[in-house]
Amino acid sequence: MYQLAERIMPDRLVPSIVARAARRAPEASAVTLGDEKLDYAGLDALSNRIARALKRIGVARRDRVGLVVEKSPRAVSCLIGIMKADAVCVPLDPNAPPARLAAMMDDCGITAIFVSARRRDRLAAAAAARTSPRTIICVDSDGSPDRDWAAVLAEKDAAPAQAVIGADLACILYTSGSTGAPKGVMITHRNVTAFSEWASETFALSPGDRMACHAPLHFDLTLFDLYAGFAAGASVDLVPPEIAMLGADLLDFLDERAITVWQSTPSVLELISARLRATRRELPSLRLVLFAGEPYPAPALRALMEALPCARFVNIYGSTEMNDVAFHILDGPPRGDEIPIGRPCADAEIFALDDAGALVTRPGTVGELYARAPTVAAGYWGDPAATAARFVQNPLHDEYRDVVCRTGDLAAFDENGDWFYRGRRDAQVKIRGVRINLAEVEAVVARFHDFAEAAVVARPGEDGGARLAVIAVARPDATPALRDLRRHCLGALPASMTPEALELRESLPKTSTGKIDRRALLTAN
Repeated sequence: MYQLAERIMPDRLVPSIVARAARRAPEASAVTLGDEKLDYAGLDALSNRIARALKRIGVARRDRVGLVVEKSPRAVSCLIGIMKADAVCVPLDPNAPPARLAAMMDDCGITAIFVSARRRDRLAAAAAARTSPRTIICVDSDGSPDRDWAAVLAEKDAAPAQAVIGADLACILYTSGSTGAPKGVMITHRNVTAFSEWASETFALSPGDRMACHAPLHFDLTLFDLYAGFAAGASVDLVPPEIAMLGADLLDFLDERAITVWQSTPSVLELISARLRATRRELPSLRLVLFAGEPYPAPALRALMEALPCARFVNIYGSTEMNDVAFHILDGPPRGDEIPIGRPCADAEIFALDDAGALVTRPGTVGELYARAPTVAAGYWGDPAATAARFVQNPLHDEYRDVVCRTGDLAAFDENGDWFYRGRRDAQVKIRGVRINLAEVEAVVARFHDFAEAAVVARPGEDGGARLAVIAVARPDATPALRDLRRHCLGALPASMTPEALELRESLPKTSTGKIDRRALLTAN
């Protein structure tokens, strides 16, 4: 007999984080963007209404509900409300090309979707290309043809009963895929609650903290910004998307909002660092700076730490498939040329296997890193082959089912037991913290009419981070231009995956099997 008890907001579900905070301090600030703000009671109540509205229109347990909305307190309420409806939240990039939106919506079978008025045309174009969601809810207009926001607000604000458990999916986050299509990472409620509890405790987050949320809602860094912040009862300040890459404006935001905790990629921190050094301003409220998503060049980090002598700095290591599994707290400016990714988080284990499949036990030996933790995701949506390749039985034993994440990262530990990143085993790179599979970009570049053949590579930028470049052979009588190439790529890829440089050559080096020799490609002049 199949039986499952319904109950109000079980403690191991993501929405319970908000519900607990609302009970503790209902009037405390929860989430803010400019003049738009919600206290914890308001966030809890609005997300309850959203959940009830979804259930009323037939959204059922495990249904996928999309979100194509600019970052805002209302959008955050939608994230929570979708999960309270027992559904799976699928936040999508509101700036993604319609074809890419369509591919993701079609891939996971979106049942209903929240959209802003600004993005309705983009969604309409995406829906025309593939299967249309059953219901569209416009979050800032009463004129949606299917379901208006006024109907959502008319629902009761009491918490609905929930049937899901901690092992059920909370959200699907899409990442770059090797097949030329994005892959949906399945993240459970237990994944998120385990991480948020660890982060809140480890970094001593409290109701007195003001945490910035710089990343977009479809990026995994927001799992820390939102849910670790909510777990502590902190106030989360959303960074306006229009200033996300403007160093001067970000510095003003940090200062004026008295931010105490900041997390972003090193590329973004370098924008802030340049303004700090130029203006000699101080940020007395900032106590904790976390960076993740890409290596931070040691000289650049030293300069930032000198400009912020009162802040504590932490390097976080992880990926969407496993969240954060290792970290390194710097006790001062880095003394060497590289920063460790550190040691495992609480209740996590990391280890490496060498090329022969043997466990790495000696300092300095490079191997592929594996992660074992409660934050390891459930796999890739609708892709059992990719899931089986990445989420594998623990290679150290076969005594019982024990799934670990095969990261594809190469790493080695030193005499102190600290792990250091040594690159990728596959064709993935990180650009400004966004993980990109070069094969996905190459699949789009290959359709550019002016190229006979082309390869996409990552090269160091002026700020020390990686940048995408295309190395190509032009077709006869063609004169390829970077401007035209970027315009072509933006039709199928988000801006973060669009090449920033173009180099033309007479030919591309090949291996003995006729494949492009990428090592020779990068070393040739």
